[in-house]
Amino acid sequence: MENRKNLFRNVLDSEMFGDENKQYYFDIKKGKNDAVFLQITNRNLTVADAYKRTHIILFEDDLAFFVEALTMLLGRHATGNLGASC
Repeated sequence: MENRKNLFRNVLDSEMFGDENKQYYFDIKKGKNDAVFLQITNRNLTVADAYKRTHIILFEDDLAFFVEALTMLLGRHATGNLGASC
């Protein structure tokens, strides 16, 4: 139980969605140097009944740019204007 506590000690907030085969986690974490960052984790069940995890980390300074780019991309998708930024 103590190892699990230490594992989540630096998680400030978290959201997840998915099903039994694929999950996504959005964790706001605090690093050892007190820097705050977003870690997005994808966990997939493999054919061998093991989980494969991949992560992307976005530091606090980049979060506004990430949200803006994602908003622009999804806005183009919603209006059928994909490829408009190319």
